[in-house]
Amino acid sequence: MIKQTTSAKYQQSSMIADICDYMGKGISTIVAVMVIVLTASVPFVGADEAETKGTTRLKDIVVTGTRTPHALKDVPVETVLINREDIEKTNAQNAMDILKNIPGIDTSAHDDVFGTYTWRAKMRGLDFNAGYGLILIDGQRAMGCGQSGGMGEYGTGLNQIPVDMIERIEIVKGPSSALYGSDAMAGVINIITKKTPKKATGSAGVSYGWYKVKEQEKDGKITETSDDGHSRNISKTYVSYGDKISDRFGYLLHYNYDSAEDIGYDPVKSNRHSFMGKLDAELSESIDLYLKCELSDYEKMDSRQEDSNRIAAGIDFRPTDNDFFSFKGYTYTWDFSHGYIDKTYGYKYGDVGYDQVEIQYTRYFSDWNALTLGGEVQQQGIDYVIENADGSIVNVKEDVDTSSLYVQDEITLFEDFTLVAGLRYDDHSTFGSEVNPKLSIMYKLFENTTLRASGGKAFKSPTLRQLYYDTPYWHGSYYCKSNPDLKPEKAIGYSASIEQWLFDQGIMVNLGYFRNDVDDMVIREDTGTKYNDLPLREYKNVEEAWTQGVEFMCRTYFAEDFSASLSYTYTDSENKETGKELTYTPKHVLSILPAYELEKYGLGTSATVSYIGKQYKDSDNTDEIGAHAVIDAKIYKNLSDKAKLSFEADNIFDSDKGDEESFRTGRTFTVKLDVSF
Repeated sequence: MIKQTTSAKYQQSSMIADICDYMGKGISTIVAVMVIVLTASVPFVGADEAETKGTTRLKDIVVTGTRTPHALKDVPVETVLINREDIEKTNAQNAMDILKNIPGIDTSAHDDVFGTYTWRAKMRGLDFNAGYGLILIDGQRAMGCGQSGGMGEYGTGLNQIPVDMIERIEIVKGPSSALYGSDAMAGVINIITKKTPKKATGSAGVSYGWYKVKEQEKDGKITETSDDGHSRNISKTYVSYGDKISDRFGYLLHYNYDSAEDIGYDPVKSNRHSFMGKLDAELSESIDLYLKCELSDYEKMDSRQEDSNRIAAGIDFRPTDNDFFSFKGYTYTWDFSHGYIDKTYGYKYGDVGYDQVEIQYTRYFSDWNALTLGGEVQQQGIDYVIENADGSIVNVKEDVDTSSLYVQDEITLFEDFTLVAGLRYDDHSTFGSEVNPKLSIMYKLFENTTLRASGGKAFKSPTLRQLYYDTPYWHGSYYCKSNPDLKPEKAIGYSASIEQWLFDQGIMVNLGYFRNDVDDMVIREDTGTKYNDLPLREYKNVEEAWTQGVEFMCRTYFAEDFSASLSYTYTDSENKETGKELTYTPKHVLSILPAYELEKYGLGTSATVSYIGKQYKDSDNTDEIGAHAVIDAKIYKNLSDKAKLSFEADNIFDSDKGDEESFRTGRTFTVKLDVSF
């Protein structure tokens, strides 16, 4: 047993007191209301209704954790599912904001405005933008930065797909390199787009919002925005239509437009046109074919232009009830120009592309044993130019090839115990071969009690900036130099959780623990020399770090008209060389989301209450974002069974989100109209 010192006990008690005092100013009222409504709802709900609601959720099918379909209650790998109903209960303008209520995912250092950066978003203390968490769209790797919120031409943001295109999101936590290779160190987020409908279905919507950007206060100096605190605008329009061409063919077309005016000093407008087309074909009882096209045109006025396109195709073949083959591939191209042509801030232009083909075979030997074999070939091509403000040129042209083989065996013993063992071999054109194993177990202690645990090895290849730039590039107050001799980062991760369903599947409670140990972490280190009269930094493998924590989630399914969820994450982290905490990693994140619908009157309401503990902005742990709470709410009215009008209010109490040194959005209002036909 670990002994807790008196000092540690005092600090913990003080922390709890601070949280209670802070949250007591507004959150306690909403919590109390939620508890009262929940308590009042229980006596009026029949057992059959509660069982039906819970059973429906438990029967949802997920595929990301094992690449094979499982009902949510039986998936052996820790998986969280966000369905369309969950999404519609939030005020989310983008995918990142949908995820903020999931334990282990932190997006608190960002604002829910289209076109803003999301480069500090983390899973279990590790950055998405730096490639520690893998982002998939319909099971395929995603790339992009500006339109999705990532930082720099190498970055990857969460906002790859407009909210209205998303059907569901599957989150797999823990090291997943055994199935997905590099960039799956912390876990995988699979954004699954809407399916082709079974009959003629259409929908459309429009929203308009306004918000103010809060002033910046730094070193005792207050800086107002250039528009003097006037309201800025955010808007969205979408239209979608799909139908069955015949009994065997169906299609879906979806168009989305997003626009906002940023949260910086100037109201710089960003806009994005997105189009998605799908065609599904049931060629026979055993063969299914799909084709998909995604196009996106993004512009941030005067400084960013991005065009991307993805074409994907796949065939699923089931020659027998026990055999399943999948062949699929995609090509993705992302063209961009970033910065200013006059090179005041530097100018970058070119393209990045992915091409990937893969094959998967699953053999079901029995109801208790499934063997999956697969292979992938992927090529990432980069070809662009950086023109520094000093006139120097950085040429970046490289092809990165990766060939992979993986195997996974799922074995169920004694009906209650499932073992999943996986192994992946990657041959990387720069780093050679890597082998990454993973072992997961699921044990049903009782009918409604499930224990899951996993452990595995993961690796992450360095980013484009870290490896391939042939000359230093300008980065604000310093220049940075790539290092082609970098080694890939490696990690050992493990986790365990217990899931309990109560009151005839009326309540789900999940409590878990995780830890990640990362070796050869890549950082920028000052070389002690100068380049063009500015300090020169270089990427090096020098750091070791770890993150660990506790995650808790509780969801209610008592009735059709009421639901609530509560999630909490405690995260501890350390840079082992300095003994300091990792940046932008709050120890405490709490989220409460109650929702209630008066079906008789066509009225509904929901709220999101978020508390985020303090986090550090610098590696020395001297500059911090303070603890803070943010409360969002929405109310909607069903005008008919085909139309819904919504009014949303974000950051109701106008919090500075603990970061008065940065421009942040204040109170935000949005009106939405959605129709179906």
